[in-house]
Amino acid sequence: MDKRKFLVVVDPSHDEHLALERMIHIIRQREERQIEVHLLIGFEQEDRTNPDIPNEVIVGREWRRDLLAPLNQLDTEYTAEFFWTRHWRQSIIDAAHRYGCDVIMLSRSSAENKRGMTDSKWDLVRRADCEVVIVGHSVKGPLKSIVAAVNTESPSKEDKLLNEKVLQRGKFLSDFYGAEFHVVNSYKGTEDFPDRDAITRLIDVPKEKILVDMGQPQDVIAKFATQVAADMIIIGTKSRHGLKSVFKGNTNERLLDQLLEIDVLAVHLGAE
Repeated sequence: MDKRKFLVVVDPSHDEHLALERMIHIIRQREERQIEVHLLIGFEQEDRTNPDIPNEVIVGREWRRDLLAPLNQLDTEYTAEFFWTRHWRQSIIDAAHRYGCDVIMLSRSSAENKRGMTDSKWDLVRRADCEVVIVGHSVKGPLKSIVAAVNTESPSKEDKLLNEKVLQRGKFLSDFYGAEFHVVNSYKGTEDFPDRDAITRLIDVPKEKILVDMGQPQDVIAKFATQVAADMIIIGTKSRHGLKSVFKGNTNERLLDQLLEIDVLAVHLGAE
């Protein structure tokens, strides 16, 4: 955790580059940490839902200068590449592997054209083997409230390990930003009532910061995120490849459709 390498996706057709703005703020927050950045500058074709917007994207020296100026001012170690491909998500995943990145950061779909996220972003989250941060539209400045979503009722060893990773990442980020740290755990019925002590045994968090509530996970988590004015939700996910990766409609996807404005961090079981 002493050194992290981020792959930051920039779409030159967008007026705002929220993922890059968040990356710059992270660097400014703790300049003494070792952080490397690789900018992947490319055009997400599946985000172009407005037929009046031309397919051509023209940028010049001034655009590149303005884009990179904050990184140059911070004397940050970074690389950058332009890419143009029909296989947008796979190009991002390949670049993350090629440059040894352990975090992918990207913005949601262009807010003026659509709500929610494109299937390509869903597929990216599912296929990636590293953490993926999807930057929301409304979070400005440092994060003040972070929520980690866990499932302590599952007997699966993988789910238990994933809970630990989600909680540890949430605690680290809350310490990093000086943010409030909350934990949410939904359950289906009274016989499945979660044990708060099981959570406190995994991470140092006051019991009053742990919410357990009955209902569909996506509804419980979204409701709690609103109650505590969360800036970021941390969820656990398992990488899916091949035929499994085309399955749709899981809990995380339904949840993210309700969390359009805040940051979402997907922690993978295999990510370090």
